[in-house]
This record gives sequence, structure tokens and C-alpha cells, in this order.
Amino acid sequence: MSELINKLQQICGANNVSTNEDLILNFSFDLSFVSGKAPKAIVSPETSAQVEQVVKLANEMNFAIVPVSSPQGPRAHGDTIPQVDNAVIIDLSKMNKILRIDAKNREIMVEPGVTFAQLLPEVQKAGLRLLMPLCPRASKSVLTAALEREPTTIPRYQWDSSDPLLCTEVIFGTGDQFRTGSAAGPGSLEEQLEAGAVQKNPMGPTQFSPYRVIQGAQGSMGIVTWATLKVEFKPTIQKLKFLATDKLEDIMELQHRLIKYRLCDEVVILNNLNLAALVKADPSEIISLSEKLPKWILIFQLTGRGKVAQDKIDYLEGDIGDILKELGLTVTEEITGIKNDEILDVLTSCTDKPWKLRLTEGCQDIFFITPYEKVQKFIGMINDYPDFKWGVYLQPIVQGTSFHLELDLYFDPKNGDEVKKAKEVFLTLSKKLMDAGAFFNRPYGPWAEEAYKHHSPITAQALNKVKQIFDPNGVLQPGVLCFKK
Repeated sequence: MSELINKLQQICGANNVSTNEDLILNFSFDLSFVSGKAPKAIVSPETSAQVEQVVKLANEMNFAIVPVSSPQGPRAHGDTIPQVDNAVIIDLSKMNKILRIDAKNREIMVEPGVTFAQLLPEVQKAGLRLLMPLCPRASKSVLTAALEREPTTIPRYQWDSSDPLLCTEVIFGTGDQFRTGSAAGPGSLEEQLEAGAVQKNPMGPTQFSPYRVIQGAQGSMGIVTWATLKVEFKPTIQKLKFLATDKLEDIMELQHRLIKYRLCDEVVILNNLNLAALVKADPSEIISLSEKLPKWILIFQLTGRGKVAQDKIDYLEGDIGDILKELGLTVTEEITGIKNDEILDVLTSCTDKPWKLRLTEGCQDIFFITPYEKVQKFIGMINDYPDFKWGVYLQPIVQGTSFHLELDLYFDPKNGDEVKKAKEVFLTLSKKLMDAGAFFNRPYGPWAEEAYKHHSPITAQALNKVKQIFDPNGVLQPGVLCFKK
């Protein structure tokens, strides 16, 4: 143990290696139902070269590495809890430089420790906006959110499930550094920029696109030390619209038309409890507001930019009016009990306290991908568990071709019996959803074994072969996904 600590200190410096019991304890659990082991140490590299050396050392000394990017929690999915005894946390939060904001080419380059709280003001100052998840945690790593394919709120700008991720620099489990997409060359990054090239095309090099290997891999294939991400121009006019109703089928038909004809930017669907949790902080206010709201709320936003911004809004409203007339629906420009500024805030900013922890301090989210036809069936399955409060968040993704469906199970984490029952419901319902065809494309913790069993055992075999190529000694994240301890 002392030899390991000494070598880590030689690589990263004595101040960047910790065996503090309290810090180590914080990495042995999170808000999920995943159990694991306490790490042996926490190492905090400050450069890509140091990350590379730590990974090579892991191969030499046969210890496991669990990468973490966010400087602080709370963490929720169990993917940063070591599953083996000989694990070291590699904390990337000190690698927190915003390397480039390129308004002309609508891209940014960031290190893994850059948080939403850090990046948002800088991007907005440049006249741009992030393509980001719904009201993310302020201390959340921007790069990790993109790597984990967390859904963004503007489906019209998502052409592929990988968006907004573009190019990356990655240290594979072998300790080899590699750059994906156009960042791979020809030439160095500096030579590319001098020639007017930017790292925006994620494909390649050649016919091989390794970014698809590392995205969604929970750090089990490689450690990304910087990435370029797609951004868009900030609008000069934003106009919110709402359809609040007790009939989900009305919302489903309207959002389909809006996205099909590219008539709006943000499109978000929530049930009354989740909308209340998004805009209110006090539990009593959340319950009170949720009881006043219709069961389902569609939020969509019209935007315009520049001299013709208002002209664009006018023609969008005209086209949407024709659709509403055909469907026999009416939308509003405000929701009773909620200020529009509160809605704009959650669509464009981050939060110090995760909004799903405001009601009861305890929440487990069951999320998966589903086609249009199965949305209402899957949502209806929560009715078998009426003892719990349920939030629902439905996010159209990839041009509206499918949906991220999130069922949020609220419970009191201080009530042992309730926690036990919530865990049973979480596992039981997750399995029922898989049996019914839900696609768990981000299978964390207890989902992994069932997900690969349902989706395809052949997929697990193929992934293990890929793992042997990029991490032959299994030093990165042993125990996650389909990779055995």
C-alpha cells in the first residue's frame, strides 16, 4: 500500500493523493441502491500526461481505477462506487479548464472537471447556449453528462444519440493516448487550428469511430481528458408555450407535430409533481402546486435571433395555430401558479440542489428509451405501486424519433422501512419494464445484468471482446456493465 501511495505521489504530487478516511468513505456509497467497496486512495491528476501515467501504473501494479469528474455530489447511479477491493479513485475535478469557446464554429472544448456552474456564464457571455440536460446539478461535469448521453431538452439539434459530443482525447485502459474524430489529425491540435480546422467532426479516424466505444461506457474503456461539444447561438427572443391537460394523448400528438415540422426549440413533458419540484424548493410548496396543476404539462419554446427574430416568431405562431385548430387544442403562454421566469430559469440554468431531491431528499429514477407507441403503457405501470409518489419526465430525443422516459420514485431516505420497500419497487418495476420492451441504454448498477440478458447476450460477449482490446488487464471500472470483477 505504501509503495502504491508513493508512486501516485511521484506522478501527481503529494498534495494530490489522499487516504483521508472521511474522503474515502464518501466514495464508497451514493444515493443509489448500489453497494460496493471503499477505495484505497484518491488521486487527483492535473494533466492528461498524469492520467496516462496513473493508468500505466495501474497496469503495472494491478489495481483498479474508478474515474470521477464532478468535484462534488450528490451522485446517484452507483457508477463511481468501486466494485473491487484494490481500487483507486481518479478524481478529474482539478482538470477544470475551459480550453476554447468558438462562437464562429459553434463548439467548445472543455476538460472533465468543468462544471455547468462554471461553463454556463462563459458560454452565455459569448452569445451561445449549451445543449444540456434539464436543470442539471451545478457541480455536475459537463463532459460527463455528454459522455453518459444524458438527454438534452432541444430534440431538433440532436441528429444522433451521441450529440452534443464531438471529438475527444482519451486515455485507454492500456495507458495509450488517442484522439477521436477530426482531432486525430492530420497534424497536432495547434497545427489544425492554425490551418483553420476545428475539432468538430466526431467521425473517424478513417472508418473507425472510437468515440462510440467510450460513450456510455461508464469509464470502463477509457478516461476522457478533454472533449469538444456542440453549442448553438443564443436567441434574442424566447417565447414559452404550454399545454396543460389531464390527457397525455393530446400532448403526445402535439409534440409530434411540433418536432416533425421543426417549429420549436425546447420540448419538455412533465407530470404535475415533477414540474412543481422543478420550480419550487420547499416540499409543502411542491405538494400544494402539484395539486393545483393538471396531470400533464407540455412546455415548448419558440425562439428567434437577430433582426428577423420577431418575424420568425410570428410565422411559427401562425403554423402552430393551424395545427392546434386541426387537433382541437388550446395552448397558453403561462401556467397558473408559476412565473414564466421560473420556467426559463430551469430551461437555461443549473441548480445547487438537484431538483429531484427537493421533495423528500430521496429519489430513484428509472429511465430508459422507448418509441412513441409504448410511452403510455410504460407510464401506466407505476399505477401498480400507489404507496409512493411518482414523478414523470418525458423527453423527446433525436429529432423526436424516440423518447427518454424517466419514472421518479420519491421516498424518505431516513425511514428504513420505506427505503427497503422503495428498493424492492425499484428493482421489480425495472425488470417488468425490461420484460415489456423498455430499452435501458444506460444500465447502471443492478440494471446491468438484467439489461444485457434482455437486450442480447451476444452484445455482452462482443463488448467483452472490445474491452480486451482497449483495457486488456481490466483496470478500468471492473464490475460495471457486463464486465465481471
